[in-house]
Amino acid sequence: MGGEQVKTNMKSRIKLSDRKVIQWLAIFASLTVITFSLIGDKGVIQLIALKQQKTDLKREIKELKQERKEWIYKIQSIKGNRSYVETIAREELGMIRDDEIVHPIPLDNE
Repeated sequence: MGGEQVKTNMKSRIKLSDRKVIQWLAIFASLTVITFSLIGDKGVIQLIALKQQKTDLKREIKELKQERKEWIYKIQSIKGNRSYVETIAREELGMIRDDEIVHPIPLDNE
């Protein structure tokens, strides 16, 4: 009887250690899956970053569309309105007419 009890104890030890190995393998596999789902190519972190990038690009597109409208308006104004061209030339380029004289006014810090 003593031999059978030793065999039974050995079997229960093997089963117990097999269970622990299986549990640890399951834990390791779970952690691996979770890690890759968070930081992998198609992970949650990557997904959040891509969504933010998409939002930023949509905002930039909206701003560029508005800027484009403004440029189209300016071009149409320049083509159809000679006085607008003169105003732009005076304000942005500092141009004057042939019959005008410029009187420079010194600034306080000069």
